[in-house]
Amino acid sequence: MDKLYRRTQILDLLKREPIATQAELCDKLARRGIQVTQATVSRDIEELGLIKTRKGYRTPGVAGPAKPIQPPLPIVLKEFLRDVRKASNLVVIKTHPGNAHSVAVALDAEQWSEVVGTVAGDDTIFIATGSPQEAARIRKKIIDLVGI
Repeated sequence: MDKLYRRTQILDLLKREPIATQAELCDKLARRGIQVTQATVSRDIEELGLIKTRKGYRTPGVAGPAKPIQPPLPIVLKEFLRDVRKASNLVVIKTHPGNAHSVAVALDAEQWSEVVGTVAGDDTIFIATGSPQEAARIRKKIIDLVGI
């Protein structure tokens, strides 16, 4: 079970209902098939920046149930990126199977001016740009973020 998936599930649980304790969060994750220790949940809570209130955990700046937090693009890329290539005015990204959507969401959140749009499949993302030069710039940005 990867960390990003577990943390996404934590945020989804918080969006749906208040969770008052780490033990309760461990139980709810276990019901979703995610076996996790209290220490791991504690680290996840800290790294997600969750705040504990009288009503339970929540994300910062949210009065009600937590809204999902998208992990920063460099983290998502380092976890899932397998290859990045330029093809004319497209950038083609290969990910591990089942992870293209997560990477595409993180890419879309960046709102890079060169990006016209993205299409994600199971393990491939097409990033459309306005020109081959813009595609080259996007590929370089991605490579720089990962540190390849």
